[in-house]
Amino acid sequence: MSNKYTTNKNAIADCDVCGFQFKLRELKDLYVRQTNTHVKACKECWNPDQPQNMQGMYPVEDPQAVRDPRPDQSFNEII
Repeated sequence: MSNKYTTNKNAIADCDVCGFQFKLRELKDLYVRQTNTHVKACKECWNPDQPQNMQGMYPVEDPQAVRDPRPDQSFNEII
């Protein structure tokens, strides 16, 4: 049984960002918010997905208040 696709060993493709020709295996996919955009970019144009774009995707619980707080009794005020 034969393969439907050829190997990309010698395939040439254009960078979708700058338009120059590169080997297809040298191009990388661009991701935005962990979603593949199917845009192929060369190593000069490729940027990793920024962590700032993931803001709000994961719940963050950072409690600040203390339940039943008590005043500090170790400080004696001298008048």
